[in-house]
Amino acid sequence: MLKLAVRSVLAHRLRFLLCTVAVTLGIAFASGAMVFTDTLSTALKKNFAVSTADLTVTPVAPIDPGTDRPATFQSTLADTISAVPGVAVATPQLLVGGVQILTPDGKPVDANNGTGFGVSWPRDARTAPFKLITGAPPSGGRQLAMDEATVNRAGYHLGDQVRVVTPTESVTATLAAIITPAASGAAAGAPMVSFDGATAQRLLLGTTGWTSISIALEPGADADTVRTAVSTALGDSVKVRTAKQVTADGERELDSTFGGVSGVLVVFAGIALFVGAFLIVNTFSMVVAQRSRELAMLRAIGASRGQVTGTVLAESVTIGVAGSTLGLLIGIGVAVISQLVYESLDLPIPSASLQVTPATVIASYLLGVGITVAAAIPAARRAGKLPPIAAMRDDVTVPERSILVRVLIGAFMLLMALVMYAIGLNAGGLPGAILIVFGGTMVILSVVLLGPLISRYVVRALMAPFGRKAPVILGRRNAERNPRRTSATASALMISVSLISGLLVLAASVKASIDQSISDDLGNSEIVVESGGSLSFSPQVADRAAKVDGVRSVHQVRRLDGQVGTATVQVTGVSDGTLDGPITVKYDTGSAAVLAKGQALLPRNLAKTLDVTVGKSIELATATGKHKLTVGAILAPNRQLNGVVLSIPAYESVGGTATDRTLYVDVAEGKQVGQVRAGILDQVSKDYPSIQVRDQHAYAATARAPVNGVLAGIGFLLAMAILIALLGIVNTLALGVVERTREIGLLRAIGMDRPQLRRMLRVESIAITLLGTVLGLLLGVGIAASVQSAMVDNGLGVRDIPVLQLVIAAVVAGCFGVLAAVWPSRRAARLDVLRAIASE
Repeated sequence: MLKLAVRSVLAHRLRFLLCTVAVTLGIAFASGAMVFTDTLSTALKKNFAVSTADLTVTPVAPIDPGTDRPATFQSTLADTISAVPGVAVATPQLLVGGVQILTPDGKPVDANNGTGFGVSWPRDARTAPFKLITGAPPSGGRQLAMDEATVNRAGYHLGDQVRVVTPTESVTATLAAIITPAASGAAAGAPMVSFDGATAQRLLLGTTGWTSISIALEPGADADTVRTAVSTALGDSVKVRTAKQVTADGERELDSTFGGVSGVLVVFAGIALFVGAFLIVNTFSMVVAQRSRELAMLRAIGASRGQVTGTVLAESVTIGVAGSTLGLLIGIGVAVISQLVYESLDLPIPSASLQVTPATVIASYLLGVGITVAAAIPAARRAGKLPPIAAMRDDVTVPERSILVRVLIGAFMLLMALVMYAIGLNAGGLPGAILIVFGGTMVILSVVLLGPLISRYVVRALMAPFGRKAPVILGRRNAERNPRRTSATASALMISVSLISGLLVLAASVKASIDQSISDDLGNSEIVVESGGSLSFSPQVADRAAKVDGVRSVHQVRRLDGQVGTATVQVTGVSDGTLDGPITVKYDTGSAAVLAKGQALLPRNLAKTLDVTVGKSIELATATGKHKLTVGAILAPNRQLNGVVLSIPAYESVGGTATDRTLYVDVAEGKQVGQVRAGILDQVSKDYPSIQVRDQHAYAATARAPVNGVLAGIGFLLAMAILIALLGIVNTLALGVVERTREIGLLRAIGMDRPQLRRMLRVESIAITLLGTVLGLLLGVGIAASVQSAMVDNGLGVRDIPVLQLVIAAVVAGCFGVLAAVWPSRRAARLDVLRAIASE
């Protein structure tokens, strides 16, 4: 039977070609994502493969503080550790991100889309994360060391003056030493400068402290035994890890990061394969119907029901294996091309050989073959039910099950979706939006199941404006005659269009909400100052901006991450007067006066999430520990203040550093905003080249930019799903021509000419396309509008339905529907009339 299945596929290559293409596209997407992320992850794991310390001690913070706000401890812990038996030396070290190294012409050194690091000069070479190549260790506040790769890239030499921007200030220092790149950890391969210990703390932290202590053991000492002793001596406030544990933790973090990226791409590949499954279902359904007499003949000559079913499934396995193999090869090629593109854009990724793991190969074949076989099972089961006597009849047809069961399941899913929608809309916020999305998914699936019941009537309504000429009527009735086939073909397009239309509505609503919130919230601040990459910057920027002619006042905003219970929150520190004009605030309860008392302001949505009211207390966890705060006021939702709001003194008391995240600048009356903006740039751009000084319009455009980027990426990925859906229309029409060969011959014999025949097939294609497009638009827009309703208090306060874009999408889909009919209609028009009439 396997040999028969392979021969059948080879004998009818055209029938199965588009099925193979659909599987190939989906697997290429999935395998390419897995190969590329495995390659990059393997390369980056080299950074954790070597540890220069036998043991590493790091602070235990209540939350992850991030690289630019590290948790620290004091140097007295090193003295305590040195007294532990087996410890040869314990060296405190400092590593802080968010450092920019400027080239001689004042431009930031490329950090490969990452960040530069500042480190303290090690006290002992046995635990140093780098080695001295040439020069002498830096001493005092005007000397530094730099890694060799950055020195060569920037064109520096020993003795040159180097400008470095740290989180606390911009400083010029003499290049006193050239060092190797960091041997391991987050700084491995990144631009790096080193200062002596006291200078590093002043420039990188603005206070005393160390981020880790590196321990070298005495000869013969057991690492695990000493680790246990150090942990006992220091208690639970620190984490003590061996070199193997540091490596394993770093690799685990990378696996989590790249697993998330790969997972997102695999989800889109799954969407493509899911859409392709409709094409496979239709193809096998039509092929089995066309071969019903052939399959009945197999039963007549002795094949069992299981053997006939197995033959059809073997055909699907053949297609799945072929599609998976081609997809895997194309995916590997895409990963290679992606790596070359990164290098051509001068954004080199860490070098590593291409990683095609057994897991990627197995996953590709499981996905491709599994989905193909699953899609072919219904047709295979129907083929096995053909009785042997059917081989003696000319009008044999494959029995089809009643649609009653699928209609009942579809109706139940629709009912459940409405319940989830009601609950989600009432709950609001992110949990409500998630419920609505799940409910929307169930609505889409219910429409797929109810498709055979509703497609005939929807097609008739959609095609009414096209008139009642013979090709139009025949094309419409061709689409109506087999509602299962029509709905299955249209469902693939419906799912793709619903995703795209929903994303268009959400993206437009996000942009409109950003514009509205900026217009409402940025009161009299005409200029906004931020740093590229959303990093903190020195208070020197605010001091310099305040001295520019035409600046009335400068208001500072600082931010760090915190946690209340299990909820991650943003903690915002604001200077005096910031909420009295520069940021427009509406209060549900209380006023800004409570900030002076050290109390917190909470936006309404966060207060609802935390279930607190004015006068209640919250326990805020930051990198420095847990802090109890009293809620003094509740704010209306505000994009600029979407978290716990404190005064600057209270902010610093909970662990916030003296670095700014945003400045709001008020322009004096009678002064031109453009001139003041140019003056601020002139004052800060030389020492702080990444600082961005923008008016409100430019600030809003920048805030919208990530939405545009995400939308472009998602649109590109979903274009594959639409391509597969259109291939399904081509396949349905092409197989329909084969199925209706005799009918087409009779139409030609009674007077239909070739243009009319082509027009009839185009009408059928347009009917299927319109059915999928209209249903997709209705579902996508409806689900997106519901999500927006749930997120009104969470930054999505404006609903914007981009009618023009949606109309363009519908028109484009219709045009593709016409194009999908070109090849099948030309093939039908070339049929010989007499041979077509004589066919069975």
